[in-house]
Amino acid sequence: MTEPVRVDDLRAERLVDPIGVDEPAPQLSWRLHGTRRGIEQRAYRVVVAADADPLEGNVSWDSGWVASSDSVGIAYRGPALAPHTRYVFRVRVTDDRGTESDWSPPGSWETGQLDEARWTASWITAASERDAPLPPDLDTTEPLHSLHRIGAPGGAAATLRTSFELPGGRRVLAARTAFADDVTVRLNGTEVPAVGDAARALRTGTNEIAVHAPDGHAVGRLDVTLDGLPPRTVGTDDTWRTGDGELAVSLGPHGAPPWGRAAVTHRPSPYLRRAFRLDAPVRRARLYVTAAGLYSMRLNGTRVGSEHLAPGWTDYATRVPYQSHDVTALLRDGDNVLGAVLADGWYAGSVGFCRSFHYGHIRALRAELHVWTADGAHQVIGTDTGWRTGTGAVRHADLQHGTVVDARAEPAGWDAPGFGDDWPAAVPADGPAGRVTAAIAPPIRVRHELAPRSVTATPDGRLIVDFGQNLVGWLRLRVRGDAGRRIIVRHAEVLDHDGEPYLEALRTARATDEYVLAGGTDGEVFEPEFTSHGFRYAELTGCPAGAEITALVAYADMAAAGEFGCSDPRLDRLHDNILWSQRGNFLAVPTDCPQRDERLGWTGDAQVFAPTAAFGYDVAAFLRKWLIDVRDAQRPDGAITHVAPDVLGGQLDTPQYGSPGWGDAIVLVPAALHAAYGDTRVVRECLPAMLRWLDYLDRPDAPRHPGGGFADWLAVTPTDKDVVNAGYLAHSARVAARLARLVGQPDAAAHCTDIADRAAAAFRARYVGGDGRVAGGTQTGYVLALRAGLVTEAERPAVVRRLAAEVAARNTHLSTGFLGTPWLLDALADGGRLDVAYALLLRDTYPSWLFPVVHGDATTIWERWDSWSQARGFADAGMTSFNHYAYGAVGDFLHRVVGGLAPAEPGYRRITVRPRPGGGIDSADTRLVTGYGPAAVRWQAEPYRLAVEVPPNTTADVHLPAGVEPPGTDQPGVRSVTPDAAGGTVVWVGSGTYEFAG
Repeated sequence: MTEPVRVDDLRAERLVDPIGVDEPAPQLSWRLHGTRRGIEQRAYRVVVAADADPLEGNVSWDSGWVASSDSVGIAYRGPALAPHTRYVFRVRVTDDRGTESDWSPPGSWETGQLDEARWTASWITAASERDAPLPPDLDTTEPLHSLHRIGAPGGAAATLRTSFELPGGRRVLAARTAFADDVTVRLNGTEVPAVGDAARALRTGTNEIAVHAPDGHAVGRLDVTLDGLPPRTVGTDDTWRTGDGELAVSLGPHGAPPWGRAAVTHRPSPYLRRAFRLDAPVRRARLYVTAAGLYSMRLNGTRVGSEHLAPGWTDYATRVPYQSHDVTALLRDGDNVLGAVLADGWYAGSVGFCRSFHYGHIRALRAELHVWTADGAHQVIGTDTGWRTGTGAVRHADLQHGTVVDARAEPAGWDAPGFGDDWPAAVPADGPAGRVTAAIAPPIRVRHELAPRSVTATPDGRLIVDFGQNLVGWLRLRVRGDAGRRIIVRHAEVLDHDGEPYLEALRTARATDEYVLAGGTDGEVFEPEFTSHGFRYAELTGCPAGAEITALVAYADMAAAGEFGCSDPRLDRLHDNILWSQRGNFLAVPTDCPQRDERLGWTGDAQVFAPTAAFGYDVAAFLRKWLIDVRDAQRPDGAITHVAPDVLGGQLDTPQYGSPGWGDAIVLVPAALHAAYGDTRVVRECLPAMLRWLDYLDRPDAPRHPGGGFADWLAVTPTDKDVVNAGYLAHSARVAARLARLVGQPDAAAHCTDIADRAAAAFRARYVGGDGRVAGGTQTGYVLALRAGLVTEAERPAVVRRLAAEVAARNTHLSTGFLGTPWLLDALADGGRLDVAYALLLRDTYPSWLFPVVHGDATTIWERWDSWSQARGFADAGMTSFNHYAYGAVGDFLHRVVGGLAPAEPGYRRITVRPRPGGGIDSADTRLVTGYGPAAVRWQAEPYRLAVEVPPNTTADVHLPAGVEPPGTDQPGVRSVTPDAAGGTVVWVGSGTYEFAG
């Protein structure tokens, strides 16, 4: 007798027992387990109770028996949820044999604040933040040719000086310093701010300005305005002298590499603390917290949570995410202290092309600690002016430029009871304008630790550390040395031909961390909290002998989902590279690159990669959150911005919106999520934005006409923009029509179908010839015509022949860019030229997917097909990233065609098992954790073997080639056997494991 079906793996919002959920109708799911084949659910029943086991009474919602096989995405339909409440749920099902299961083990979710109106805490900051001037914009008033970065001969730390005269009898109207970096400025012996008002230190006659530069270089100016006289500027140049009287050395005009034009001024991080008492044992405690900037919370001397770079990145003018932390175990009876350290982050730091203060410059905190004690009391400790503020070891922190930590400046015990209370009081802050809502994206955490592959000492004492893998994160150093010793860490993805870190590709991002030792006898640990870097190599200057060096790999805490391997180790490395690029660019938003002064949520990159991304990891919540960013940035006329969150509108002069293929992310990313997870909620959320976008493109003056958009970005052979734009309009409108029908919007579907039909007809009339030639004759043009359904069935063979001929004319090399590449192999394979598809996939000379693997020692996907080559060296440093996932969209072909695992119905409710061997690849193994459980396909070519795992409550169409004897329908789990057009058979099976041989 077989064991009964079990129900387990209960989840809410795809998470196990989440807290801080603000969804009014959380989505619930569960999985079935059993040993027999063909398990299916026929009905389910869900019971929910607040703060109790629903089997013990007090049920707040009982779904009753629902005749449905659905076990994923079941929305809670009970009474309105209460805040700060744990809801426990259990599930039982009736299976395909009419047998009721036992009740499942309990699952749960816990609500957060639910509504911003429930917040009682205020935004607070340090008084020094509210009064602090902005760092200098050295490009505004000082001509670049006259303002130089200067240093002492030899490059050592130095004090750089100059003098100037001021006439008497004139009132000082203004005197303002503007010096970048970590410098100390003295005017006539009086220390003045590096950025700020210096009028009090001026005098009639000779004045001297001295700038102490611990890094050996400085750039900046003093602007003085006297009554009745034009403004005067005293800027750094080669007339300055060192303390020894030597002339300073010009390191180049402001803007020269490697510093660029970024005027980075070091601002110490605000430290905030609040002491409080608890007079009864703690039963439960939750901390709800967000910040303008980044935060790191401490409770009684312990860091709260394992998240990094919180609260994440949104358009803070629209919405501000908060996180929820279970801090029950960190509290104690009696005295307690809650602390916070703030940093610039995306809010106030460098974002996009190295501009700061896009959202604001005052870093602020908003937090509530809710404590429920054993005596039934509920105490709330919120941010208000009862908090105290100071500074500590974090002297500077920027996502792009790095962190400066001076361990000598850390106040011992500041975040624990017993610390003196003489810090000044916090002051109210305006805070971001956006609505505070619970974070839905997974937090950023350290997911891996890598030891160095090699450490090389240079003749001048630096260490070049190779971790063997291009990664995103930061270093952890365990060191012992004298107080005041400075360690400087620079990060690079590759080395140049001299074996030095190649930094030009970082543009203005400095990617440099500095640590000044406190000199503890037991050693100390340096691990920056408020930055991230893209690197394989780290250069350490000043590092003491015996240091323990570890690379910490950080990315969004998404569950790993898919695996792929095959008999060709080059493809295995390519697939690993795809996953590493996904990890490195999936932190707060899906970025184009993680290392240079950009790191933006480019919509085009995300939409081409979304199907591959959804196989590598569970990206449902991550991309759903980002689609909210896309909708938040959508313009009133319907145009989708190039990046989301949108920061380019304030940084570039040209319009940064409306590019087909890029803005189509609002259609194609929800479509990818629906295919991967069966998620209709995200489709409903995005449908209005889809319609506005398509209407925008359908206008006569829309940028689908000549000259508009990015088209097939970075293609070897460009395709006319109008061909790409018109084709994408037809494709996206067709996809939107299907999605609209899916969610019960027939009028919207008809509207989108009309747009698609008109666009496709226009495409054929303008760009497709009777001989199958698509205008321009490019691979991308042919691919778009085939995959977007822009040619008739009668025309398809001729278009495929043209595409194959164009590939052959290039000696079997691709010539596509970001938009053409994802569909190239499928266009060939589905057109009957699987041989050409495999030949392209396995080509390892430029341009190809394997060229970086074989010839470039690549461990991530490159931005360009030739970001580096032995013949040409590095490509254009202005746009050469070695970690850029867009061309990794080929992973989808590896999973579906080489591996043979694909969704036949959304969410893998029905699975297609159809390996299509070729190119000499004689085996593959592909696995995926679906919403129903693990699915797997393993095959070998000679002798033919196929092993399949189908999760419970799903079915699979298994395609067997000619010559393989199919099983009979009398076999357990086998539902039908039908012939296919290729001479093989399709075996429809239920859940379980199967093996086929031929």
